[in-house]
Amino acid sequence: MDKKSIIFIARMDEFLQSVVSQYHELGIGDDIHVEAMRVDQLPLRPITPGALVIVSTKSIVPLVQPYVPKESSIIIAKRMLPYHNLRGMLEIPKGVKVLLVSDTKETAEENVELLRASGMDFELYPYYPGADYPPDIEIAVTPGEAEHVPSHIRKVVDIGYRIIDLSTWLSIYSHFKNGNFQKVTARAMQSLVDITKELNNEIQHAHLLSKYLEAIVNRIEDAVIAMDEKENIRFVNQKAIDTLQMEGNEVVGERASNCLPANFYQLIRQCEENKDVLVDWANKTYFFRKMHIVMEGSFLGSLLLFRQAAEIEKLEHDYRMRLYSKGLVAKYQFDDFYGESAPVQKVIQIARKIARSNSTVLLLGETGTGKELLAQAIHNASPRRREPFVGVNFAAISESLLESELFGYEEGAFTGARKGGHIGWFELAHKGTIFLDEIGDASTAIQNRLLRVLQERQIMRVGGSKIIPTDIRVIAATNQDLQRMIGEGAFRADLYYRLNILPIHLPPLRNRREDIPWLTHQFIKKYSYDLRRPPFMLTNEAMRALHEYDWPGNIRELENVIEYLAHVVEDEAYPYHLPFLREIPEAPLPVDGLHNECESIVTAYIKRGFLDEITAILQELGQGSGGRYTLLGQLQERGHSVTLQQLRYRLKLLQQDELIQVGKGRQGSQISSKGESFLAYLHRMKAGERI
Repeated sequence: MDKKSIIFIARMDEFLQSVVSQYHELGIGDDIHVEAMRVDQLPLRPITPGALVIVSTKSIVPLVQPYVPKESSIIIAKRMLPYHNLRGMLEIPKGVKVLLVSDTKETAEENVELLRASGMDFELYPYYPGADYPPDIEIAVTPGEAEHVPSHIRKVVDIGYRIIDLSTWLSIYSHFKNGNFQKVTARAMQSLVDITKELNNEIQHAHLLSKYLEAIVNRIEDAVIAMDEKENIRFVNQKAIDTLQMEGNEVVGERASNCLPANFYQLIRQCEENKDVLVDWANKTYFFRKMHIVMEGSFLGSLLLFRQAAEIEKLEHDYRMRLYSKGLVAKYQFDDFYGESAPVQKVIQIARKIARSNSTVLLLGETGTGKELLAQAIHNASPRRREPFVGVNFAAISESLLESELFGYEEGAFTGARKGGHIGWFELAHKGTIFLDEIGDASTAIQNRLLRVLQERQIMRVGGSKIIPTDIRVIAATNQDLQRMIGEGAFRADLYYRLNILPIHLPPLRNRREDIPWLTHQFIKKYSYDLRRPPFMLTNEAMRALHEYDWPGNIRELENVIEYLAHVVEDEAYPYHLPFLREIPEAPLPVDGLHNECESIVTAYIKRGFLDEITAILQELGQGSGGRYTLLGQLQERGHSVTLQQLRYRLKLLQQDELIQVGKGRQGSQISSKGESFLAYLHRMKAGERI
């Protein structure tokens, strides 16, 4: 039987090349002769009479028809996607927005329908030059027409040019009444089998990889729950199963709201994305972190990591015990040295420059001015920042122990010496920094040995004979007047000049009062966070008192005051809350100086209708402080019928008027000096005295 001829006609060479490749792959050449021709070649190459004409798309039929012989027929090819190139699309996550790019609207829409019919689960948008599309799309799929893909698209999956559908090949064989089409389907099936084998191998590999990742996640210390965009649980590790007391196999695939404890599920819903939060659940505190799972620009679900705070605190404790047990860590930076005033900024500017050198630094300043913090900041800004920082406080260690701790000792150096000897602080600080705090308290013997270390950069252990070289940077600090001590013979002058190479004077807080509001705000934030309470405010009068106080304890004393306030005040701190003022016995304020204010307060309470109750509360508190429940019982005994909520409201008003001091928790409330003056005013008013 003579082979029949068919001619494929299309606009582009690439399509014709893909058809010829498919023709050879399916073995059609044994039965039918194939030619390929572009539309623009028709005037130059006549079509063989009787040949079957196959056109790539309906739109070119009017262009082809004038050149087709009368005895030839035309078939419009049905096309399919090249299934052997679909792997790239299979890697696109379900539900993701995808741009289907082609050269014309017709082919773009056809390709969208083909992909949807193939079972692809992503959201397809047809695109051709000049078409509109959603701006948030990041992935494009194109059948060999990547040149039309918009420039901002991040990922392009080129699946190759469309090929001829098997139904069209069947029509061709039927046209020529050729019964050999079965072998064509067999060839196509063989290709599908090969692809299936390859995909099956990849599925097995993916399954092993999934098990491998599951084993890894089950070994991590955090509890892990992964949910899809519909809040169905997709993965839960063993730590989460144990923590929530769930059955692992029973929750996967279930709605989180149905299988997680109800109160735990509500906590998840309230968590903000990508923020570490402390959460109390089941009488324990947990660290929660919730993250969105986003792939190829689409939201695919959420990942929750949580862990008991006690576990993290234990890890941190163990870590700090290993490092801090020898004092080898400097934890402060220059950013931790609070202050915006000119004197402090000058200190920081000088210290930053000094930090780059290896010369000895002497920090001078009153107690509580931040000498140790600055020493650590200098170390952390120096080339030695990755090496040890060893702090020694001469005022905190007895002289009998100080020498052996500073320089170490050899085995048997003295009774009770550790077997094998002991390494001293200077050796521990090798390559790093040693901080000699309260150097003014060093004894004469220690001063002599320190001078040798500073001169020679060598030490000798107690009871030893071996010289040990040391490479250390020395920072010393004192709140004493070393020059005065030199004059009194209490401090060696040559040691002073060895230490006083790079002096830095830290200003006392009374010389940088403009920093007090800023420091106060920082400490309020710190202790409110530590105590897990809302931040509080200071009244203008309280802030004025802080500003006018001389602060003999400097920043340390200010920090102590704010820590105290964080424990005892509710929303606002008044002057009577300040401990340095409360140390002075309060005397009742003169009534004459409060006449106008007392009169307006009385008027306000009369308008509210409970002046008698206010008076009774002040009288009871005048006999001693008391909690709300005690006070409530006393008022009811006096015949005042008030509820607990009403009492709270009256106490709040009294506090706002500074007539009482409200303590936190069980401390109860106390009448203030202003409150005592107010009671005296009421007494005189009721007695009919002229006020």
